[in-house]
Amino acid sequence: MKRKTWSVSSVSNLLIVLAIVVVVNLIGLRLFGRADLTENRIYTLSKASRRVVADLDDRLTVKAYFTKDLPPPYNANSRYVQDALADYRSYGGGNFMFEFVDPADEEKLQQEAQQYRIQPVQVNVMEKDEVKLKRAYMGLVLIYGSKHETIPLVQTVQNFEYEMTSAIKRLTSDQLPKVGFLGGFGTPDLGMDMRQITTALAKHYQVVPVSTLSGNELIPSDIGVLCIVQPKEPLDEWTKFAVDQYIMHGGKVGWLLNKVNADVQNSMATGLQLGLDDMTRQYGFTVANNLVMDINASMINVQQQGYMIITNMVRYPAFPRILDFNSEQPIVKDFQELPLFFPSSIDTMPPTGGAVKYEPLFRTSELTRVQAGRFDINPMGQWKREDFQGGAKLLGVAMTGTFPSAFAGKAVPHPTDSLASPPAVSILTESPETRMVVIGDGNFVQGQFMQGGPGQILFLNIVDWLSQDSDLMSIRSREAAVRPLKSDVSDATKQTVKYANLFGPPALVLLIGAFRWTTRRNRRKGVA
Repeated sequence: MKRKTWSVSSVSNLLIVLAIVVVVNLIGLRLFGRADLTENRIYTLSKASRRVVADLDDRLTVKAYFTKDLPPPYNANSRYVQDALADYRSYGGGNFMFEFVDPADEEKLQQEAQQYRIQPVQVNVMEKDEVKLKRAYMGLVLIYGSKHETIPLVQTVQNFEYEMTSAIKRLTSDQLPKVGFLGGFGTPDLGMDMRQITTALAKHYQVVPVSTLSGNELIPSDIGVLCIVQPKEPLDEWTKFAVDQYIMHGGKVGWLLNKVNADVQNSMATGLQLGLDDMTRQYGFTVANNLVMDINASMINVQQQGYMIITNMVRYPAFPRILDFNSEQPIVKDFQELPLFFPSSIDTMPPTGGAVKYEPLFRTSELTRVQAGRFDINPMGQWKREDFQGGAKLLGVAMTGTFPSAFAGKAVPHPTDSLASPPAVSILTESPETRMVVIGDGNFVQGQFMQGGPGQILFLNIVDWLSQDSDLMSIRSREAAVRPLKSDVSDATKQTVKYANLFGPPALVLLIGAFRWTTRRNRRKGVA
């Protein structure tokens, strides 16, 4: 039996290999790469996140409280969070640090987590064919100087980058910008009808009500964005003047207007006269006095009563499903679908003064029906396909440029408050460069229609775009694209795809193994 001996050259080669491995690992601490094949690159930090973390002026520390050996799918979430934090650290220029700790068996760490509002949750664990409950920590805290932000529970990683980057922005900002909502005139209540949307907005902005019904003060200039959401009563001249001069001072406005007041329960609808057309026409748009229905619509539950109550799912044309988006406009560039509710179309026309650029956001399909004057919103209506020949309708538009005043050459109107007198102000007749967004629907952000998802993302993107905060907007809309089989695929094709996915990968592995075994056997025969 021959004994192998180590030569000097063998030892040298081994040392060289070890040295290369060490050097590659050291380089890997700073340089790294990843192949992200998802459509929107959801497993890769966006440029906005890289820029935010690269601009840190001081040390930011993330302490992640995660229980070890979490059951699926939470173990994958833990791995994702670690990878994401490692990416942040790589772009942080030495100012981003993180650590993972398990508070399960350390009372001190449990108390520390609770101080940061990170509470344990119950998760199901399979042990010895039995389902047991286990206390698990899955939260983290970001500490920046004397301030901190908590993400108390990472139950899904879908919006993790958005939550992280927005938390970093809040920590590093001296003061949150203000977003105002015009009150009165039948607009929805911020604390009731719009609670969900204002709660989400309050993470990044100061949400303030704006009233023009008392005193003679104009809208404060420190309000960065003014939202006018679905008034149901006509606006008086003083309020229109206050909004106009806010715009003339460079203020940015989001108009979310319906021209139909719909009663869903009783299937009744009436037109709304808001007294805004003469004003908005000066800026280059009007919201039409109509109701746009689309054959491509959402499904709703409808109860029919006879001998018994039967609930059916029906397609409701008054709730259009928007699929046609302007992929070049950052507000909606990553959108795939958006439900709207009793919308009205938008007409644009170049104003007589100023210089306005229009960017369409989204349109209906070509198969629309437009109602005006009288409205039929009965979900059991006998509509036919040939009734929907109205063509695509514009329901969202973004506008940038300089806007002429609707009060040029007029006197300052008397305030709504009868005890106040008109202020001694000079009427500005043209705005500086500013922005507006017009949506022909104000329902999607409130009450029973506000279901999170695309509607909430749209509104937050609108505010971000108006306030010119493109960082959060570029992250919020990123999501994995769903590619289901087409609805017209035959049952035979579905079965073929199903069994190909089930048996294809194992068969491929067996074929590769058989090929390699045959190749090696033939090689041995050739050597023999």
